[in-house]
Amino acid sequence: MTRTVVWGGGEKPADVVAAADLPAGHGGRIDVQPDLTVAGHPRVYVLGDAANIPHADGKALPQLGSVAQQSGAWAARNILDEMAGKERADFRYKDKGIMAMIGRNAAIAEMGPHRHEVEGPVAFAAWLGVHAALLSGTRNKIDAFIAWGWDYFSSDRAIAIVDRTDDARIDWGDDDQGERPEFDPHPAASPPLGEDRSDPAS
Repeated sequence: MTRTVVWGGGEKPADVVAAADLPAGHGGRIDVQPDLTVAGHPRVYVLGDAANIPHADGKALPQLGSVAQQSGAWAARNILDEMAGKERADFRYKDKGIMAMIGRNAAIAEMGPHRHEVEGPVAFAAWLGVHAALLSGTRNKIDAFIAWGWDYFSSDRAIAIVDRTDDARIDWGDDDQGERPEFDPHPAASPPLGEDRSDPAS
């Protein structure tokens, strides 16, 4: 065990961003204007981890899910306003705090206008609650709580390691044969609605 853990990570845009031939800035992300469009391309919006979105302090906003969600909704409103003949508005980010979860009952959060720090089980519970609230659909929330509950109370959690990038070597089969089914470019047509779809031999 160690008393201090240093973790370094970063976000990289998809390869298609580099191929777009747009002005890139820090981290290979596209520099956008305050209204989320690209300079010289007024009909091109770049959002989320693909964009360097300017903040009021002159720095780019961090690559966070909340930034991506808010900028996506803002861009949609700008597009609708432009279609209605209105002016686009500059993006205004609402900082809801920062959370990070690193293990069971181990999390940290900075919340509120004064960036009040919370850590440990309280921050862990807050992280779960916020992420559950951001999920869309009741089923997704139930599935997430089941998975989180299993991970929390189970000491036997599988660790997945991918040590190769060529998917041709990955076993795609779900049955005991281990064979990937061949792709049929001309599948048999499905029977019309209302007809019996059962196998007469069964």
